[in-house]
Amino acid sequence: MKNSWKFAALLAALAAGSASAAGIVSTAGTAAGTIITNTADIVFTPEGAPTGTPPTTVPSNPVTTTVLPVPDFTITPNDNENAGPRTAPTYAVPALRAAAKPGDTVVFPYTLTNTGNVPNETYALTNTPDPTGTVKTPENIRFYPVSADTTGGPNGTPDGTLSAAEIAAATPITSISGVNQDVAVKFFQVYTIPAAATSADKFGADPTGDRQDNPAFNNDPAVPRDANNSNVTTVDRKDATVIGPKNDPDGNGNPLTAPYQSTDTTPVTITPSAADTQTAQATTTTTVVTFTNTVLNPGNRPDVFDITTGQAGFPAGTTVELLKPDGSPLTDTDGDGVFDVGSLTPGQTADLLVRVTFPAGSAPTAPGTQPTVTVTTTSSNDTTKKDTTKDIMNLPGLSFGNPTSTPGGDPAPVGTPETGQPGNPLTPIIPPTTCTATSPDIRSTIAMEIANLGSAPDTFDVSGVAPIKLTDGTTQNVVVKYFVDANGNKLLDPAEAGNPPQVAGTALTDTNANGTPDTGLLAPGAELKLIAVVDVPCAAAAQTITLNQTAKSPTTGATVTDKNDTITVGTTPVAKPVKTVDKAEVKPGQQLTYTIIGKNTSNANVTKAFIKDTLPANTSFSTTRLAPKPQDRFFATSTATGTILYSTNGTDWSPTEIAVLPDGGTVYAGVDTNNNGTIDTGDILAPGQEIKGTFTVTVK
Repeated sequence: MKNSWKFAALLAALAAGSASAAGIVSTAGTAAGTIITNTADIVFTPEGAPTGTPPTTVPSNPVTTTVLPVPDFTITPNDNENAGPRTAPTYAVPALRAAAKPGDTVVFPYTLTNTGNVPNETYALTNTPDPTGTVKTPENIRFYPVSADTTGGPNGTPDGTLSAAEIAAATPITSISGVNQDVAVKFFQVYTIPAAATSADKFGADPTGDRQDNPAFNNDPAVPRDANNSNVTTVDRKDATVIGPKNDPDGNGNPLTAPYQSTDTTPVTITPSAADTQTAQATTTTTVVTFTNTVLNPGNRPDVFDITTGQAGFPAGTTVELLKPDGSPLTDTDGDGVFDVGSLTPGQTADLLVRVTFPAGSAPTAPGTQPTVTVTTTSSNDTTKKDTTKDIMNLPGLSFGNPTSTPGGDPAPVGTPETGQPGNPLTPIIPPTTCTATSPDIRSTIAMEIANLGSAPDTFDVSGVAPIKLTDGTTQNVVVKYFVDANGNKLLDPAEAGNPPQVAGTALTDTNANGTPDTGLLAPGAELKLIAVVDVPCAAAAQTITLNQTAKSPTTGATVTDKNDTITVGTTPVAKPVKTVDKAEVKPGQQLTYTIIGKNTSNANVTKAFIKDTLPANTSFSTTRLAPKPQDRFFATSTATGTILYSTNGTDWSPTEIAVLPDGGTVYAGVDTNNNGTIDTGDILAPGQEIKGTFTVTVK
């Protein structure tokens, strides 16, 4: 029984040794020529041997087996590898695809792997054309080793393809050798698309490997070639051109270029849009605006792009220049008689400057017209390929003044309130004879018009001041108010002014929050009819008030002043003098004291002013001293500056107070303001000034 067990153990050992020798050590199997040696053992302990006796091992004779060569390899990627044998490519379902333009060199990466068990293999590289002839075969097919790929990746590492410089520096190969089993060798198939190729042409190749006889093995079997690795390149020949605002050559606003400053001495802001336009807002002092436009070659081969311009809506004297980014003139690089931006490679852009020069303060040719330069780019490869963009200049334009038959107002003629309105020379404002702090102002109105004659919507500030001289000699600057004349009748109707007046009607408000009432946004060419309102204080002196009115665009600086509108304030009549007496009842022999006040209650100066009084009947001039001076009998004072002069006949004047007066006599008192010793037209009693006289009589 023990012997039988030992024999089973021997068989198990033999089986184990055989399994180890036949085990797979690589995906390609055991290398060809490998000799597999196996020896079995019988192990036993002799019968009757003392305890502890070591077992006896007896080896068998060695047996050897030589591994035969089984060569195989593959080139990947494969095309349609399940549709047919590996010896023929199927270009209809290529392993790799590419698109290229005429003259491009295309590079396809492949991997050859020794999947057999034969080491140190060599493979010839050739090309297999499309068996159907559908895909054209380029004439310059070549192969390059992976070592040709030296740079292009991160930190200068290989990037898995070949650049033109790498191809130029490398030497083509026709075979790959020294490939051991399970070793993968990368290589590239390269060819150039013919320059005459047309769009949609297809060119292709198939890297074919043929295993070469390995002299190290006598019983080397043949191996089929690998040729199912086709690649197809579709020719995409495209000529095109686009031009647009700065940094947005296709003009679609994706991304939208932010507003930028022009390159002029006095820069203006230029705002690109997603509608293939860019717009600059000129001010009244702007004379030059330089736009930046960007051209792109969206084609797939180098091209020269001609640039032309057309202009519309600009004032006379406007010029347009084409410049390089450095400000030098654009030139004709290809000699076709048209300025161009030079040759651009596919995807390359070029900037050019469009300089527009125009007279300062000029307006567009018609209200609402946007002066525009249309810039056109044309492909030299295909002159039917063109694109345009628009450089728009918003020029300011403003009119303001009295109503006219054309849009806007005229500031040149003298404007006054309409006939019948207070303030017209035929119907002047007449202030009341008595004016107090609570007396109402007197409203006067003048019809006005304002219009946006520029090329862009704009808001115009409207302001005015009426300097009004008051009867006290001071000047009050009254702010002019503006209301919309909704019905255009040149009058301030109750609904337009607000009813009651303190209720805001259609008065202009400050829509742009800059502290000045304005028109709100007016479209190009739009007109707004206005009523200018001046609330004249009741204390206004007689005069012609001239309004200082201005309309201005805070955006462009366009300004129109109107300093010819006037309001007439007429002369207020001088009120009766006021005379008082100190007693309502008196007995004979008693005295009465009379006070006479003559005041200029008019709103204009009066000249040669004096008061007079006649001694009443049944009275005699009193000898009672009434004034501070003992000799005074008739005493006068005045708020005007000058010497008080007295007279008993109104002709002869003296600074001596009147002490004697016959019954029925008359006293006079005036102010000699010009100090010439008499009362004449050179003596002025201003509004509000008065002459006051006092005398006492005795009742007979």
